[in-house]
Amino acid sequence: MKLVGLILLLLGFLATASSQDENDSVRRIMKEMEIVPEILDEPPKELLKIKYDNAFDIEEGKTYTPKELKFQPKLDWSADSGSFYTVVMICPDAPNRENPMYRSWLHWLVVNVPGLDVMKGQSISDYFGPLPPKDSGMQRYLILVYQQSDKLDFDEKKLELSNAEGHSNFDVLKFAQKYEMGVPVAGNIFQSRWDDYVPELMRMLYDVNE
Repeated sequence: MKLVGLILLLLGFLATASSQDENDSVRRIMKEMEIVPEILDEPPKELLKIKYDNAFDIEEGKTYTPKELKFQPKLDWSADSGSFYTVVMICPDAPNRENPMYRSWLHWLVVNVPGLDVMKGQSISDYFGPLPPKDSGMQRYLILVYQQSDKLDFDEKKLELSNAEGHSNFDVLKFAQKYEMGVPVAGNIFQSRWDDYVPELMRMLYDVNE
């Protein structure tokens, strides 16, 4: 019995150490990639786990193609099942990092998410993946989770994917302050650049050829 207790204690210690390493990593990467202070005043409290297409996990700061990121991902964080959350995905580099005149471009916004069940939240902007313009270089994509004080009444109108209005120049800090959500409880960041899927996505969303 003593041996079992020691093993459980060791496993608990290793899990805590691993969690601390991940949290340190997200704080580091947010500063290295200049999300803090460009977009956020403070980094998220923990690393948000992101899985795309049930196939691969996002590694913070790494680069992925638009084709790999075309479907809504599954998210995992230390959620309280009795709490409500807001999930937001933005690109701060629209149309490119050197001239981000549309900062930030909103790619996904779901509010009143009960615990981890994003599908049961209230969608203000349905998910659409990265669509960096050709020759725009590398763009950063940020997914954040905020904890709400309770289930809230949001006065934001539902955004259409085919209409750029509302997606351009979304200020995530002002949004969080408006609904008193404080520092994001979880977050992650990755990068993407143009590939041959982007023109297809542009035709689907805006009926235009890139």
